[in-house]
This record gives sequence, C-alpha cells and structure tokens, in this order.
Amino acid sequence: MQSMEKPLSKLVRIKEAQDLLGVSRSYVYRLMDKGILESRKIGNARRIVAESLRNILENGYTDETNETDR
Repeated sequence: MQSMEKPLSKLVRIKEAQDLLGVSRSYVYRLMDKGILESRKIGNARRIVAESLRNILENGYTDETNETDR
C-alpha cells in the first residue's frame, strides 16, 4: 500500500544538494529546518526532494527571503 505523499523516486543526498547550491552542509540543514528544502527520512538517512532543490536553483533563495521566520 502506497502513502499519499509524493513519490520517493527523486531524492537527492545532502552532499549533492550542498555541491549544487554551493553552500555548506550546515546551511543545507538550516534550509531543511526552515522548510525551504523539503526532505524525507529513510532509515537514518535524510534525503532532499529534488523538486524543492530545483525550485531554489531556478528561483534563488537568500536568508532575507524568509525574514518573517525570525
């Protein structure tokens, strides 16, 4: 039985996201914590939904974009 969540077929490792965005590992985790990067937990591993990463690559993101979270 499948979950109603998005399919898990297009997931990216933290290191791949870090390299693609050109940011530190901790910044990738910060983006996940803020909900900017959507992620899934598989066992002990965390994977980023490729679509959310693509959105940042296409539209950009800066800390100022999400100032209301502070």
